[in-house]
Amino acid sequence: MMVHSIEVDPVCTGPYARPPKNGHFVVMDVSVKVAPQSTLSAAGNYYPSVSLRQGGFRAVDNDGNVTPGNDIIGNGYGCLPEEDTVPVDVNAGEKTSGKIIFDVPTAEGVIILPELLEPASDNNGWEWAYPAQ
Repeated sequence: MMVHSIEVDPVCTGPYARPPKNGHFVVMDVSVKVAPQSTLSAAGNYYPSVSLRQGGFRAVDNDGNVTPGNDIIGNGYGCLPEEDTVPVDVNAGEKTSGKIIFDVPTAEGVIILPELLEPASDNNGWEWAYPAQ
């Protein structure tokens, strides 16, 4: 997954836009390319798709307070038109791009994606600071 930009408190243009429940919206503009199923299987991942649901992410503010995945969904759904967002699931061998929106308590912090990792991996996940540096 490549993050092209991060925006804090964007103008919501979706038909069901509501104010942020937790305080601030953070939007990540991303491109995602999922490996073919054969590559995923060889690495020990047998799921046919990768989930980009906000609940798989978490936010950490500058004081170390964690906002778990389900809480950072908040009122993000509806802020942007559906055609501007990435699909919730991306199938093996597919690529897509769009935006992921989070509803977080602070205007500065880190978005973390830990779930896509192999249990035996030395990689500790991915994190992106917001506002974008």
